Amino acid sequence: VYPGDVIAIQTRMTGVKYINSPSDDTHHSSAPFHLPVVYQDDYFAIVNKPEGVVVFGHKNGGYGRNTVKSTLPYALDPPKVGTFSVMRRASPVHRLDRATSGLLVVAKTKPAMQELSRQFKERRVKKTYTAIVSGKIQEPSETSITSKQAQELGVCIENSEEALWQIIDDDLENQSAVTIWRPLKQWPLEHAWNNTATMVELKPKTGRYHQLRRHMAWNSECPILGDKKYDGGGNAKLLRENGLFLCSNKVTLEHPYFNTANGRKEWVEMKNKGIDPTEFLLRNNFEDGKVRVSEENGVVYIHAEINLPDKFYDF
Repeated sequence: VYPGDVIAIQTRMTGVKYINSPSDDTHHSSAPFHLPVVYQDDYFAIVNKPEGVVVFGHKNGGYGRNTVKSTLPYALDPPKVGTFSVMRRASPVHRLDRATSGLLVVAKTKPAMQELSRQFKERRVKKTYTAIVSGKIQEPSETSITSKQAQELGVCIENSEEALWQIIDDDLENQSAVTIWRPLKQWPLEHAWNNTATMVELKPKTGRYHQLRRHMAWNSECPILGDKKYDGGGNAKLLRENGLFLCSNKVTLEHPYFNTANGRKEWVEMKNKGIDPTEFLLRNNFEDGKVRVSEENGVVYIHAEINLPDKFYDF
C-alpha cells in the first residue's frame, strides 16, 4: 500500500426484489398481468403461466415488463429471513413457449435453482401436457406400449390402471426426442382434418424445441389446434382464432431443499415435534390448482395439477 492509494471492498447487493419486501426497489405499483401461484415455499414456486406471455424477455428489451420473470416479484412471497442464499429476483427454471399455458417451475434460492436445473437436465421432472389436435389420430400397433413400459421409460403414470400408450421416438436436430401419448376423447369439428378433433395426453421424456408440436404434426400427422407454425395452413387457418390448444397441466418433482442433508434434518425435526411436514408445506391456501406432497423411499415429492383453460371445455 502506498500513499494516495484508495482501498475499497467490493460487495454484492443483497436487496431481494419482491413487492412488499423490506428491500423492495420495484418502480411499478402493479403487476403487468395476473400470474396465479399454484404452490410456493421459501425455496421455490410453481406458477400457472397464461398463454400469449413469454417467460423471459430478449436481451435487447423485447416484451418490456410483459414477461413471467418481470411479474414474479408481484406474485410471490419473499423467503423468510435467514433462508440460505436467496436469489435477488426469483427466476424460472425452464421455459414454456409463448403460446403454451400451464405450470412453470420457479427458483427462489441459488441452491434450489441448481438442484431443479439438474432435475430437468437429468429428466427427473415428470411433466404432463394436454392438447387438442386436428384429426382422427391413429394408434399404430407397432408403436403401442403398456402403462408399465411407459413407467419404465421414466414418465409419470398416475394410476396402476393398465392402459395402452403410444410412443414417438424420433430425433429432432440429431438429438433424442421421445414423447409418450394417448388419446382421451374425440368429437366432430368442422374444418379439422377428417372433421374430427382429438384430445390427447402427452408425456415428454425429453424436452426438445417445439417437441410436442412437431411430434404431433410430423409423426402423428395431427397438428395441435391453433399451431400457426406447424398446422399446414389451408382450412387449419380457420381454427387459429382461439390460440394454441396446448397446456402443461401436471408436474411432479423432488423438493429442492427437503431432500438435502439440512432439509432432511429439518423434516425429521418436524416429525419429532408432532408436526406433519407434508401438511406444513401445504399450510398456505394457494390460488389455483391442486397440490400434493408425498414421501416415497425417503424422497420428498411435490405433485401439482391445474384445470385446463376454459377454452378446452368450450368444445
